[in-house]
Amino acid sequence: MKTIGILGGMGPEATLLLYELIIRHTQAKSDQEHIPTLIYSNTRIPDRTAAILHKGEDPLPYLVKSAKVLKEGNVDLIGMPCNTAHYYIKKIKKEVEVDIVNMVDLAYDEIMKRHLGKKIMIFATEGTIETGIYDFSKKKDPVQVIAPGPDDQKVLREMIYGQVKAGKRPIELETYQELLYRVEEDGIEAVILGCTELSYLHSMFKFPNNIEFINTLELLARELVKRGKDEEENQ
Repeated sequence: MKTIGILGGMGPEATLLLYELIIRHTQAKSDQEHIPTLIYSNTRIPDRTAAILHKGEDPLPYLVKSAKVLKEGNVDLIGMPCNTAHYYIKKIKKEVEVDIVNMVDLAYDEIMKRHLGKKIMIFATEGTIETGIYDFSKKKDPVQVIAPGPDDQKVLREMIYGQVKAGKRPIELETYQELLYRVEEDGIEAVILGCTELSYLHSMFKFPNNIEFINTLELLARELVKRGKDEEENQ
């Protein structure tokens, strides 16, 4: 069986949730049938959005260090529970020869399989949106993904940074629920949860909307389990 590495710390709740999802999606009847997993929660990684938008401290050296720690731990593949950090994947791979599963690509594949023709919006940090990693308009099979307006982006920023990352309890959901109703009224049929703090939020609460949520962290967990089990299943 392969060994999974989790390049975490961005933030800790999302790191914990990814491992929980890996366990949940692994068909196992005993401890020994679960996939070996090495977690490095490097909470010192500078904020990715601050670096991208405001010339904050570069997170790349920290991401490379984390990947090297996992590589030295003999992992076979890495999951990185931070959407914005996927902007740096190619540069990390240049420094560390390791298989990093790209959950942005997984989101695109999910759209192609189950959401073609739907009106899709991305919920993410301003940093993720600025990088254009969820701009699928230039793909061989292009897909349009709509970004929220400035006021709606403020609501998302508050949920991500002011609520989940800040460890606020209880989490205040009213403005987020209003946002969901608003985009649904505008005809949005599917939303990419392009921030793992939002994946965490949706793991805690159920929202009474007809919107379909493309949960990137869930997709990442499923793919890590699939690849982690492949070697065993092919023997």
